[in-house]
Amino acid sequence: MRPNIFKFATTELSQDAFICYILDYYEDGFKERYPFEHRFARVFIDKILEKLEIKNLQINSLEVKKQHMSIDILLIINKSIYIIIEDKTFTSERENQMSGYREKVIKSYGVTEENVYCIYYKTGDESYTYISRIQEGKNTKTLLREEIIEIFGNYEGSNIIFEDYLINLKDIQNERENFKHRDLRRETLTWSEIIGFYNELDKAFVQLKSEGVMPKEIEFNWHYTANQNGGFMCYFFQNVLDFEEYGYYLQIESSSKHDKSIYENLKFVFKVWSDKKDISLLYKGLDILNESYGDTIRKPSRFARGSWMTQAIIKDCLVIDEMGTLNVYETALKMVKWLKSLRFLKDRLKQLV
Repeated sequence: MRPNIFKFATTELSQDAFICYILDYYEDGFKERYPFEHRFARVFIDKILEKLEIKNLQINSLEVKKQHMSIDILLIINKSIYIIIEDKTFTSERENQMSGYREKVIKSYGVTEENVYCIYYKTGDESYTYISRIQEGKNTKTLLREEIIEIFGNYEGSNIIFEDYLINLKDIQNERENFKHRDLRRETLTWSEIIGFYNELDKAFVQLKSEGVMPKEIEFNWHYTANQNGGFMCYFFQNVLDFEEYGYYLQIESSSKHDKSIYENLKFVFKVWSDKKDISLLYKGLDILNESYGDTIRKPSRFARGSWMTQAIIKDCLVIDEMGTLNVYETALKMVKWLKSLRFLKDRLKQLV
């Protein structure tokens, strides 16, 4: 396999430069000499406009500005339409980042907010919940890795930089989706595969909510959590049981060490949050959980005091088929049953203090 520049050019600045490089081919002057690149640049712009639901726009002029007013990429169409492209690889948007850029454009160019749009262009991974929040912004849409791969499938030329970009994105996608082929009777999941599993869980929980199986008020999300043991990727369910000074939620915790069984590297746990870091809640609540769940749960090796504390580990949280591969939908369905069953203990658990 030949070298791929995007295995080395992994920063957002590199991706900014590549996107601007594509858009430079939009000019009519490149139509004859670089027809494939010119045609794709026009497809790329058309896809952005389609995503933003900007219809019937005749483009007479296109300006591409990189790192202008701290904005990754600013497109100015016909000197009247302003499109902010917030480009991310493996980081996330800072709080209100795009809103701040929108205000800068409105103030600097003297335009109305109706003519300012935002694209969150993400080639890394982001939780469904976070993406949904981003899309709540005015005139704001997302372009995610799978969509970007589909767009680049329209390129018909042989430009090695274009090819490298698409190959690299496909490699990332394949790394994420490889968990679907792991025999978990003999293997465990890599870090990339755990992220891929979480991506698929997002889709499953969205489906279960639409089917009325999962309570709509229970929120789900995932992110990386740092700790002294190397950190882990956690997938957590909020709004399960909330009382005045403490509450319950469930969480999947993935170890950064992948030399154990899948049930050691992906733990589904009962968590207690406590404003007062009250460890006595763990002892009192565990008795109630043991009465209800028996040997389907186990106590962690030790209780640790904190704002977010592990009370019990669910022994069998995954649905693995006869080939040893994960059935994501059935696993999600099983987790929803645990969420619902914990809610049935509300009256008993709210009396721990």
